[in-house]
Amino acid sequence: MIKKTSLRKIKEKTCPFLFLLLQIVLLFVYSAKSEGASYRRKASEGNEVVKGKIYFKKKKYEISVPIGIILNQSYIQTSFLSLGGAYFPKEPWGFGIDLILANNQDKAERECIEHFYNDVNSEFPLSAPCGPPHLLQDDPQGYSNYGPAYVPIREIGTVLIANFIWSPVYGKQLLFMKATSYFDLVLEFGLGLVSSTYYPKQEKLRNGKISRGEFNPDGSNPDNSIGYYPNSNEPVSYGMEGRPDPENELSPVLNLAVGQKFHFTKKIHLSVYLKNLTILGSSTGFENLFLLAAGIGVRI
Repeated sequence: MIKKTSLRKIKEKTCPFLFLLLQIVLLFVYSAKSEGASYRRKASEGNEVVKGKIYFKKKKYEISVPIGIILNQSYIQTSFLSLGGAYFPKEPWGFGIDLILANNQDKAERECIEHFYNDVNSEFPLSAPCGPPHLLQDDPQGYSNYGPAYVPIREIGTVLIANFIWSPVYGKQLLFMKATSYFDLVLEFGLGLVSSTYYPKQEKLRNGKISRGEFNPDGSNPDNSIGYYPNSNEPVSYGMEGRPDPENELSPVLNLAVGQKFHFTKKIHLSVYLKNLTILGSSTGFENLFLLAAGIGVRI
């Protein structure tokens, strides 16, 4: 404390305004000093509490088994099983390898466009835009036929990626006001290879005719050069049998991913990832695939 006699002497030698300003500064310094001292007395305050990690990665191996799906596909649904391994020479970073095994299933949209009708009879329209052959019988003149659309579609097979893994954020969070969970924010940068089956765009059907075109004014087929009639003796040119010949491709792929690991015991964690796989050098130039994955892992 500054003695009153000292303040009286200072007041006599300074103007009232400067003396008031000096008092405010001294009061601020004293309050801040007292508050800092009180904070130091609280064991639960300060960033050292958060810095104290419980689940360490340094010089440890991790094995993980995520499952997931590809999000941005229009005509097929791809699910996958992944097996990953990683080693962390330092606490915040490490190296890993991921093997992804994919399974592809056709969506209803693909089945529809491959069974799409050339519905040329506007007076007696078909009951559906696509479907089995018997619906073509709704056209009393028999002009309507199949005009399937075969768009570019890539079916992912196997992906092998080597990653650099960086964990810049470690934190704790309170669950339901009862339990504390511990997590790492993880970033991945990787390079690898992807094997895939590619179906190119096809405008000419297997029977040599074009898929779609202009019909005669009366609805008849000009020179019988458009589509496919199920009762013909021509090669089957709709559905799966009418697809273009697939191309097997092996392409380089880049991986950029962000994820979070939730630690529950000294060895086990759960992870959630959003990955962006960029396929390079394919027949279409490049393609982006967005993957969502979640899985369980163990540290050894």
